[in-house]
Amino acid sequence: MNAELCYVSGRSRGREGSCWEVDFSGYAQRLELDDAEAATLGAWTRSGFWATRQCANEMLEMELLDDGREGGVCKIEMRLRRGGRVRGELELDASTWKPRRLRVAVCGDEDEWTFEDWTRDATSGLPYPRTTRLRGANGGIQEFIVTGAAVGRNKEGRGMFEKPTNEKPPTVNFDSSAAPDIPVLRAGSSHVLVEPMIDGESVGSFILDTGASGLVITPKAAQTLGLRAFGEVHVSGVSGRVPCQFRRGKDLKLGPLTLKKPVFMEMRLDGIVTKPPKPVAGIIGFDAFKSAILIVSEEGRRVQIYDADDKSAIDESWAWQELRLVSNVPHVAATFSGVNDSQKLEPNIFMIDSGAGGADVIFHAKAVKDLGLTELLGPEGGRISSRVRGVSGADGAGSSTLTYRTTMDWLQLASADANGTTVRFDEIDTLLASGEGFSLSEHSCGMICATLLRKKRIVYDVPRRRIAFVDE
Repeated sequence: MNAELCYVSGRSRGREGSCWEVDFSGYAQRLELDDAEAATLGAWTRSGFWATRQCANEMLEMELLDDGREGGVCKIEMRLRRGGRVRGELELDASTWKPRRLRVAVCGDEDEWTFEDWTRDATSGLPYPRTTRLRGANGGIQEFIVTGAAVGRNKEGRGMFEKPTNEKPPTVNFDSSAAPDIPVLRAGSSHVLVEPMIDGESVGSFILDTGASGLVITPKAAQTLGLRAFGEVHVSGVSGRVPCQFRRGKDLKLGPLTLKKPVFMEMRLDGIVTKPPKPVAGIIGFDAFKSAILIVSEEGRRVQIYDADDKSAIDESWAWQELRLVSNVPHVAATFSGVNDSQKLEPNIFMIDSGAGGADVIFHAKAVKDLGLTELLGPEGGRISSRVRGVSGADGAGSSTLTYRTTMDWLQLASADANGTTVRFDEIDTLLASGEGFSLSEHSCGMICATLLRKKRIVYDVPRRRIAFVDE
């Protein structure tokens, strides 16, 4: 919590309790997959619950890596039982047995939590660190200072840990008299471009990007608008994390949608879009999707946005796919032809990234190795390679990832429609990553890109955690 951005997070009680977060806009959501696992490991370390008999026997799988006899530091690897994939390495002071450091793999990188000045709650005796610092893999430090602690034992106290119900934040407004259609700007690449008004002005085209966890603006556009700069954040992209600062505006309008006090991450977007009709000034990401129903037609020719309560444009009989969010980026389950029967029968999780082009599907390097997908490639001498670059930080820093191109026979989404018909794509143009990048989740195997998304009408219903791929 600070004067600029305030986040509140928690975990409801009980063995099956869920993690949740309220962001700076007041939007409350349940955390899933990597987000939930990383948050749980951190919370249980800070509260001392990790060391209880109940946690050790029922909640966590733990392995001793170093008993601390020589270096004075005991190391334990831990992850959640029943399917947990995010691993944490906990360092304990061998003389006090109090946690000193926790390293957790998040978004393809490693976050490091450090804990200092341990004390105990006067009433319950539960331990907690007064100071916690989070260091990102590429720099940047967040510091958390505990000013008080309380233990809720009665019904009212337990209720403190339940997820708030304000899923429609006060910073989001819809004009019911405005048409849902949003003008689309055509580009040479597969990106869908729109032109929002920021603080009453237009500064260029913005990429409509499900792969962006928030709003993005270029340094030039932010300077033109005079947006106030503050803070620092390290953003994960297809080629790793890049540093950038925040910018805050007064409002952003996109058709009937208005976002009050929008917060942008400042990044360079050079070369991302081919032949844009207007300079690319930013990205419209999760902030616009989280409280709306957004529909993109085949080939990205038409975009419509509706209030979450307005279901007039959707059909409940469609083949709705469950949406799962990791770092505010949507994911769906699908099977694919691959190289064995398991991949044809057991769904894997894919990110939905409407801002990534150049292929139908991209598999990250870990999945390529674990799933044996190199069998899809020809002899090494005849393989077609290319580099895929992502966004750059405000200082221009960025990188690219080496990939190899191949073709899969088909990809099929997990859920069927009311008549039992599934959504299937054939002749999948596929990139297999061979280096770092694209691996933004321990649960996912890759991403479904804009080139494939353009083959259907896509209905994003993030408030209800679902997505539909519809023929037109």
